Amino acid sequence: MDRRAGTFGLAACLLALLALGALACGSAGFGWGANGELLMLRLPRVLAALAAGCALGLGGANQQGVFRNPLADPGLTGVFGGALLGIALLLAGGADFAWNHRWTLPAAAFGGALATSGVLMLAAGRRSSAQLLLAGLGLNAFTAAGTLVVAARFPEARDVLVNGAAGDWLGSATLELAWAPILGCLSASVLLLTQAGALDRLALGEDTARCLGTEVDAARRHGVLLTALAAAAATCLVGQVAFIGLLAPHLARALVGPRHGAMLPLAGLLGGGLLLLADTLGRSLWTQAPLSAAAMTALLGAPAFVWIASRRHE
Repeated sequence: MDRRAGTFGLAACLLALLALGALACGSAGFGWGANGELLMLRLPRVLAALAAGCALGLGGANQQGVFRNPLADPGLTGVFGGALLGIALLLAGGADFAWNHRWTLPAAAFGGALATSGVLMLAAGRRSSAQLLLAGLGLNAFTAAGTLVVAARFPEARDVLVNGAAGDWLGSATLELAWAPILGCLSASVLLLTQAGALDRLALGEDTARCLGTEVDAARRHGVLLTALAAAAATCLVGQVAFIGLLAPHLARALVGPRHGAMLPLAGLLGGGLLLLADTLGRSLWTQAPLSAAAMTALLGAPAFVWIASRRHE
C-alpha cells in the first residue's frame, strides 16, 4: 500500500511539473518570461491534452480488461473512426451550421462513436472477446473509408478532417472550443473508474465472473459504451491519436500490479502525462515545423506495440 501511494504521489508531482513545463515551452517562445497572453493561449492546449490523455489511458485499460487482450486499444473498436466520421457527416450536412453552433461537433462525435459501438455489440452478439475485437477492426476500416469519402466530396471540410485523422487538433484548442469535450473526458473518466470491480472479476474468466455474480454481457456492454464516450470526447480535442490507450495501462500495470482499483487511476494519470509530453516535445523540438502529438506517440508507441505483440506470442 505504501509503495502504491508513493507511486501515485510521484506520478502526480511529475504530471504537475510537466504541465508547468508545457506552459513555458513552445514554438512561439520558451521560459516563464513569456507574456501572459501567450500563456493563456497555451493553457487550453495543456488542459485538452491532460483530459484527453486521461480518458484514453482509462479507456485503454478498460478495453484490455473487457477483451482480456493486452493489445486492445480504443482505436481497435472503431470508436476513433466512428467519432471522426460523425464529425465528417456533420460538416458535410452543413459546415457553416457546425462552426456557428460549436456544441454540435462533440455531439456528432459522441453520436458517431456510440453508433459504432452499438453496431459492434450487435454484430458480435455473444461471440468471444477475440471475435468482438476483430469486428471492431473491421468497423474501424469502414469508418476510415467513410471519412475519406466525405473529405473527397466536400473540399471545404477536407483540411479539418485530414488534421483530425493526423491527430493535429490540439494546436487549435481554445477554451470556447475545448470546454465541452474536456467535460466529456472527465465525466467518462470518472465513470470508467467505477468499472474496477467488474474488470477484476472478468480477469478471472467469464465463467468465474458469472459465478461471482457479474453480468458478463452487461459489464462488457457498459465498458464498450463508456470507452466510446471517453474516446469520442478525446477525439474532439486531439483528433485520432494512437497508442496512448495501449501504453498507459501497461506502464500502470508494471508499477502497481494488475488490480484495477489501483491500475485504472494510475493509467489515467500516465495517459495524460504521455499525451502532454508528446505534444510538448512535438512543438518544442521542431519549432519551424512542429510535429503533432499523434506523430510523437507513434514514434514511441509503434515499437512498443511490436514488443508487446512479440511477448504475447512467446
